[in-house]
Amino acid sequence: MDVLAILISIVLIILAILHFFWAIFGIKEPEAVVPTPIGSNQVKTPNKIMAVLVGIILLGFAFVFINKIINYVDFEWLRYVSMGIALIFIVRAFGDFKYVGFFKTAKNSKFSALDTRYYSPLCLLMGILVLILEFFG
Repeated sequence: MDVLAILISIVLIILAILHFFWAIFGIKEPEAVVPTPIGSNQVKTPNKIMAVLVGIILLGFAFVFINKIINYVDFEWLRYVSMGIALIFIVRAFGDFKYVGFFKTAKNSKFSALDTRYYSPLCLLMGILVLILEFFG
């Protein structure tokens, strides 16, 4: 199960680096990574501070799973943190029923197509892998 924890950590670190990159250099195609409001063609430019915050949170998530490998901190409550991370990813995959997730109603943008094809499945997969790690690891 160490391999699974490593895989989860690597994906989270890559996503964190991507958010840091966006914060520093900006997003070249914001319509691909930010939902477009219904009835609008205007995409909001993401806040750089929020991109950094999301990157830090993703790194924090990664360290929870790195800790499972090296067992640096042995707290029982980290298991619940891990399950909370799984829940966050699964909820993200199902979405807000408007702009993100499998059940979104706004399907009028480049983001919605990419979300259906890549972002939501990745979130669901991450959530399931974390649950597998926690229950069978």
